[in-house]
Amino acid sequence: MGMFIISGAVLGGLLSLLLNITVATGAISGAIVGGIVGTWYKHKSSAESKQDQDSQTMQLREEELDIKKERVQTGEVKIHKEIVEDKKTITVPIRREEMVIEAGSEDELRIPLKEEEIEISKHPVQLNEVTIKKQQIKDVQHIKENVKKEVAVVETEGKADVIEKEEQ
Repeated sequence: MGMFIISGAVLGGLLSLLLNITVATGAISGAIVGGIVGTWYKHKSSAESKQDQDSQTMQLREEELDIKKERVQTGEVKIHKEIVEDKKTITVPIRREEMVIEAGSEDELRIPLKEEEIEISKHPVQLNEVTIKKQQIKDVQHIKENVKKEVAVVETEGKADVIEKEEQ
């Protein structure tokens, strides 16, 4: 209470400078107002204290779900090239020479005969191109889980009047 009186006197003295009255008058007026405020505050605090002694509180809690996402490997894709062998048949026209002998002289003649031979060589050509990439797909999962919460249960014995108020 003394703190309220001193604070009121100081404030009253400061206000006296603004209101153009004597500092003593302002300090006395402030001390009186401070005493009144102190008395009112003390009375209010004791009333709240008495009310606090008559009532008690109980905390009611409930569970909440905490969701955490974690990337886990669900599989693996392995890609490699494999050689597949096919038989291919190609028709290639070739030429060769034949000797045609018609009746004639009996002298010996030598004529070289030629024919085309097929030479096969292989070389790779690009058949097509495969693009490999990963892409993110958004999906939604619905998770159901039981959660618990506390509720107040009122049990009475004998003649106990209980008035329930709905919380807003």
